[in-house]
Amino acid sequence: MEKTLAKKEFVIWTALLVAVSSVLAFTGGYMVSAVLTEDEAGILLVDDYGRTIKLDKIPERIVSAAPTPTEILFAVGAGDLVVGVDDYSDYPAEVSNITKVGSYTLSTEVIISLQPDLVVSSDLVPISQLELLEDRGIPFVVLATRTLDDVLKDIRLVGILTGHVEEANDLADSLEERIDAVTEKTMAEDVVKPRVYLEYYPYWTYGPGSFGNDLIALAGGMNIAENTTSEYPMLSSEFIIAQDPEIIVYTIGYMTTTTAEEISSRSGWSGITAVVSGDIYSMDDNLVSRYGPRIVDGLEELASLLHPDLFA
Repeated sequence: MEKTLAKKEFVIWTALLVAVSSVLAFTGGYMVSAVLTEDEAGILLVDDYGRTIKLDKIPERIVSAAPTPTEILFAVGAGDLVVGVDDYSDYPAEVSNITKVGSYTLSTEVIISLQPDLVVSSDLVPISQLELLEDRGIPFVVLATRTLDDVLKDIRLVGILTGHVEEANDLADSLEERIDAVTEKTMAEDVVKPRVYLEYYPYWTYGPGSFGNDLIALAGGMNIAENTTSEYPMLSSEFIIAQDPEIIVYTIGYMTTTTAEEISSRSGWSGITAVVSGDIYSMDDNLVSRYGPRIVDGLEELASLLHPDLFA
């Protein structure tokens, strides 16, 4: 994977910021400008919703409104800034002792009581709820990535937001190296790409434009739903049977009780190639649904399932 333009911009921004500069402007990354003068300091940035946010300083009290930003914040070394997390944040283990603020429906009262100077969310939370907090003077940033490149950019962005630039860049670099180690094998010309059905909830899967579709492709597979009309389509049984996946991967987590036996016993599925061959595998839902650092764990595991010969 080539080094992203955003990464280069972040490095430049950081170097100039240390040197105390006036105004910086970028066109290809998240950072719009930064201002440092004797009497004013501020950061302007654009999040994954295309919103421009101005922060007067690096935040000291952060509420994470979704599991993905929680994992990123801790991974870049900013866990000590987190004063509240959503109900589903369970990684790393330290979050168990942090105040819970709700999930898809946030507790505005609890969040306000924590006196945060920033809320970091994902696209799981309705923006109308986040705007209620903004109306109370609490800014928010949305992380809503779609590709692994975007994951790396968001990690670097969180590093800048929290003053942990070096840690974030080191983490993103290491993740990029691991991604390259996978794709060097899976993207080789002689690799045969099996048809893959990745089910994160019964009959629900990843379609075009989603990071799940990106994962399957980079792991060396062909997503049977890559030509559907939704990022997260619910497929009919007839469609799946007609696509005849050679490998089926289902997730295990909060929302599912799926088993390989249940999949094999679905009406009409006995003739599907993956069922006949027994190529039905489970994965931890968190590794393919949370687009933080552990998404690379998910890529490595998925690639080993699709191509065990390449990752023996």
